[in-house]
Amino acid sequence: MATSCRYFSSLGAVQAWHESQDELQISRAALRRRHRYADRVFSPRLLVCHDFKGGYSPDEDALFQGYFPHKTGIAYWARAFAMIDTFVYFSHKRVAVPPVSWTLACHKSGVRCLGTIIFEHESSVSDARLLLAPNETGTGYLYADIFVRLAKHYGFDGYLLNMETTMGNAAEARELLNFIEYLKFRLHKEIGSEARVIWYDSLTTQNKVDYQDALNMTTLPFFRVADGLFTNYFWEDRQVFEGAQLAGMIFRLQLWTGLDVWGRNVKYPAKWKIGQALSRIEASGTSLALFAPAWVYEGLATKDFETNDYTFWYDNVDSDTKRNISISEFVMPHPAPVLHTESYQLFFTSFNTGHGQKFFVNGKAEYLEPWVNQGLQTALPTFPHTSHSSYLESYNRRLLRQHMSIALLGTFKASWNIDYTLAFYGGSSLKFTSDPYNQSPYIDTIFASSSSPPPSFPSSSRTMPSPPTSPSRSTNSSLRRKASAYQLRQPRLFVSPLFLLDFVLPPSTPFIFCVTFMKCSKGDVKIRLAGRWLLEPGRAHGTTCYDELDSDAPHDIYAEAPAFEADLSGSVLNSWVRKSFTFKVPVRPSTSGQAGMGVLVGGGIATEAAAASTATNWTWKGRARFMFQINHLDIECGENFSGSIYLGSILLFSKHASTSTQVQNDAEATAPSVPAPVRVTNVYVGSYENGNAHAKALRWDEDSETTEWIVYVNGRMIGVACAPGWVLSEEVLKPEEGTLAETKGSEPDRAETPVVKLRVRIDAVGCGGAIVKGVEQIVSV
Repeated sequence: MATSCRYFSSLGAVQAWHESQDELQISRAALRRRHRYADRVFSPRLLVCHDFKGGYSPDEDALFQGYFPHKTGIAYWARAFAMIDTFVYFSHKRVAVPPVSWTLACHKSGVRCLGTIIFEHESSVSDARLLLAPNETGTGYLYADIFVRLAKHYGFDGYLLNMETTMGNAAEARELLNFIEYLKFRLHKEIGSEARVIWYDSLTTQNKVDYQDALNMTTLPFFRVADGLFTNYFWEDRQVFEGAQLAGMIFRLQLWTGLDVWGRNVKYPAKWKIGQALSRIEASGTSLALFAPAWVYEGLATKDFETNDYTFWYDNVDSDTKRNISISEFVMPHPAPVLHTESYQLFFTSFNTGHGQKFFVNGKAEYLEPWVNQGLQTALPTFPHTSHSSYLESYNRRLLRQHMSIALLGTFKASWNIDYTLAFYGGSSLKFTSDPYNQSPYIDTIFASSSSPPPSFPSSSRTMPSPPTSPSRSTNSSLRRKASAYQLRQPRLFVSPLFLLDFVLPPSTPFIFCVTFMKCSKGDVKIRLAGRWLLEPGRAHGTTCYDELDSDAPHDIYAEAPAFEADLSGSVLNSWVRKSFTFKVPVRPSTSGQAGMGVLVGGGIATEAAAASTATNWTWKGRARFMFQINHLDIECGENFSGSIYLGSILLFSKHASTSTQVQNDAEATAPSVPAPVRVTNVYVGSYENGNAHAKALRWDEDSETTEWIVYVNGRMIGVACAPGWVLSEEVLKPEEGTLAETKGSEPDRAETPVVKLRVRIDAVGCGGAIVKGVEQIVSV
């Protein structure tokens, strides 16, 4: 089939490949930046190895254009990108190039996407030995160079090397170390520091397939030359802790302890009990490699996938211990991905999961059949919507301390869900429903006395970016009295955290906050952007990006900042509304700090004098170098709101301030304009070749500000393209009903070829969600 995704069954096929092929399968989304907060620097990383029915599954991800239409509109999708660092597309093909849909979804979510190079069984020995063939110059390895070209061309970030077969002899097995190091060097040079080569624990330097299940002296040589080691799954607790000790404090994060969700021949509980094994890995301090989490889709009822998947990642409460043992309790989320360019920062989401029963454009259903394309997925909320999460308990407690002067906070229970009946762009939206209990709700839980604290984890686990999670009895009593007093005279406020953000802006910078929403009942609803002031040490003035993707030297916290609020209360009911709010970052933080709080310095509470002293030390031309970080996005509804609100899209945008000039007054702080895509005016018909398959395809010019193109033929939407081209199906090439196809003259020995005229329009979708209609044209096919 012409639209099949690319993979290679042998090294011979790899060598025959050249860059001119498969131009419509190239990922055009750069890997977005996500920075770890100071308290998360040494928290475990999560690698997901996506093993699903052998890879390239029909009706899932086998076609690079997605499925327009799809049989059911239901397919496996990654819910928890906020927790994932690295995504490996696993297949039993010799070289698995990740389908472009997965690479797009990963990169837009700030997640690395790796392919797989695999050699299995004795029948693969002859092919495996070819890896050591030298390149033309004799300075490296032929196939390593090709693997680098593959990754650079298709836009993914490296490989998992799975050598489950032997080489010719032990000398060749040891030579593999040089091959791995050369491949790593070339990938880092051509792709950048985010590239990765990860070695799977299998072949040893003695030329034996001998699974060690841990980092030890046998696997240490491969650990040293690769970017990481993915251990086999049959480990015992002792091996994990010894491996972590051998790796050391820093390099243990490059040690990925393997967990098979299916639990095949392992010595720990699996499937729904996988959290019991996770707690052991978390205590060791190593990172986690989760193999085949699509078990909740492949091994259980497909119709219940979304419920089961949510439970697996966020809300899996052990029936015996009553403790949440889901993945989210052991792996802390990243901030939502922000697109950084030379001129602006941008965060946009339409809450699209990459599938749906209809496809909506500007709130109108344009495509009326089920569809699937993972590449169209956008960011989903960082936080779960249940009250079992210890992180949410800590977060709620911190909010109550900071905003006690505003209102009494309520419950997080059942605050939002993904809804597939309405959407603004794509196939889904976020349906938020208030839960205004009249009785004392969550307050008794979050202020439980220290004698009965919420579930805790070993001391090696992460710490929360908030005040202590178990305040003293005196603190509890004081807060409880304040809560009771405000409960009598203040309306209750129900807050649900949506996104953890890392949007860093210089002083005086204007930024835009756009929200598309639909209210289904009256009441007070606001969206709040919470921020804090940071000190910017050792970087050029005006810098708004971090130096490295994996930089673990974050800004020092100086002080909490007042929140920016967007009021959605007085809006038309039951129709999509888009509101834009423009804010301006203050020139510098208040010297007195926030009322009722100390000033935060380096992550801790300090006196104002100490803060002023610290600020003086970090100066640039006599001025403290401050940056403003938007670190949380929450939605709030008052006690009088008792219905639902649909969030269709959220956009945060700011242009970088000039490094040579500073905005001095409000008149200069005009709202920055969000970049818009270029209108498509030139559509033509070309051919597309994929191996031996040939097909007709629509083509148009590419634009750097366009992320997707909506394709209309004869007035009907037929799909969404992630590259400047669309392969036409036989169904589309049929003449319109009531019209006759022309015929093209041909040679005497050939039958006449019918010519079909199509009315084609291509609408461009920008990275900020702006849609620019194209010019309808007549093309002949």
